[in-house]
Amino acid sequence: MIVNDRITDYIHSLESSQGSLLDSIEQEALRDRVPIIRRETAALLRTMVAALKPARILEIGTAVGYSSLLMCRVMPENCRITTIEKYEKRIPEALEHFKKAGEEGRITLLAGDADDLLAGLKGQTFDLVFMDAAKGQYLH
Repeated sequence: MIVNDRITDYIHSLESSQGSLLDSIEQEALRDRVPIIRRETAALLRTMVAALKPARILEIGTAVGYSSLLMCRVMPENCRITTIEKYEKRIPEALEHFKKAGEEGRITLLAGDADDLLAGLKGQTFDLVFMDAAKGQYLH
């Protein structure tokens, strides 16, 4: 987290809009207190994805799909995201956002606990892993 307000304000000034769908998702998430990444984290994530040009991304913690769609904006066309979400209430909302964005073909959402689902992904490789789930569970 960036603690210097001047740096945060500068990062926010670089981009006023993420596009209408992402702006809408962000506003709804803030209104409904859904934890999504902050704008400065979003800027760093976009930069990393654009620089790394991954073919496969694993995201742990989908919430409403904001960060998955953010990565889709800058990832290579052949890149695919596998994202895991445990909270059943948010899964339909994330899937609807993927569909609205036309990205349901590039994003696969796995519903369930990451602890259980990761075992099923053994043998698969990912070029980038973005952990954005319950911080208290990271060690597991």
